[in-house]
Amino acid sequence: MKIAIIGAGAAGMTTAYLLNKKHEITIFEKQPILGGNIRTLNKNVTGVNLDSNLVLDNGVIEFQQDHFPNFHKLMNALNVKMVQGKTSSELFFADGRCYKSGAGIIHHCKGMKERVMEIWKTLPVLRGYLLFLLAAFKAKPEQLRNQPMSVYLNGEIYAVWLKMLLMYAYSMPYQKIADFPAEIAIPLLRHSSMFTKWDSVQGGVYTYIEKILEQFDGKIHRDTNIQMIRRTETGVVITMANSDNLLFDKVVFAVTPEQVLKLLGDANDDEKRRFGAWQENQIETVIHTDISFYKHFGVSYYSEFDVFQTDTHEHYGYNAYLNRLYGIDSNKYPHYSLAYNLNQRVNPDKIIHRQHHNTPLYSVAAIRYRDEVIATNGENNTYHAGAYLGEGLHEGAISSAFAISELLAK
Repeated sequence: MKIAIIGAGAAGMTTAYLLNKKHEITIFEKQPILGGNIRTLNKNVTGVNLDSNLVLDNGVIEFQQDHFPNFHKLMNALNVKMVQGKTSSELFFADGRCYKSGAGIIHHCKGMKERVMEIWKTLPVLRGYLLFLLAAFKAKPEQLRNQPMSVYLNGEIYAVWLKMLLMYAYSMPYQKIADFPAEIAIPLLRHSSMFTKWDSVQGGVYTYIEKILEQFDGKIHRDTNIQMIRRTETGVVITMANSDNLLFDKVVFAVTPEQVLKLLGDANDDEKRRFGAWQENQIETVIHTDISFYKHFGVSYYSEFDVFQTDTHEHYGYNAYLNRLYGIDSNKYPHYSLAYNLNQRVNPDKIIHRQHHNTPLYSVAAIRYRDEVIATNGENNTYHAGAYLGEGLHEGAISSAFAISELLAK
């Protein structure tokens, strides 16, 4: 069959890889580069003022070792090497207070005295976190459905940390986390703790896209402008901006869900209902070499995930110290970090790369018909793939691709 895949992110590229040997695949990507929110400097992102010996990710970075089975299955099939790393965190408030995570206390403290002091300071935070975990583990799937995270997270310190983890994982503004769907967030938070093992891709995340491209013999159209997609009884018609009509047997939408209705020229009422509540979410992340804002707190250890209150209100950003994540020698190279929503803290002269991302804006209303989308995959010669159909992370994107591969193998 001739199959069109719309979108060359993780879901689209994996779908193409899995279907490549059995079908005639054509990928359409509106960006000039492949990978979606996989942005690896000195690989799919070029022309950056960065030593050619280094690769840094300004997008997807880490993957859970024990809870991403399909992702690791794909990496094994592609012979991609994974590197296990430690992940710790600190929370810095605008008034000068700071708190270490459990892993931070274990790895960062200088001596037993400091460790005991940090544990004592963190005990009230830990109590709130343990009470949250108790409620999270007791909650049944049907109780989480149609519930926002505001039901489970209050204004306590532990809740700030957890909201920031969701902000980091799903690239959403901090203020929007209150309406984040509990049925997606709670399972993630259940198995994201100081004991969670995290992996990174040796050579940068785009390495696995390169491996896919080595084996892919279909067509790839980059920097494309699709005017409209229509379905017929026998196939799919894709009308390009120049009015050319391209014919396919099936189409796979591997784009963020708010784009589906914009592309469909013949969306039916059910499709309008399933995708109508999704909204666009655009954020900017930066790679920088500024560590001066840590001096205010008197610390010289930079964690893999540090949370900063940007003012006295409910505004927070994060800084991920890349030297530690990538094993970069700080005596030989600058201190590289990835930051989001820290424009007031990071010196603009220290920014070496800005990256814009388009991600789903998760809400209770948006995911209400997610199960319907999955159940009706294949109807009207149309399929949908993407992280939003699973837990919203890379595993969800890869799993959706495996699901489509199974459907089209029948």
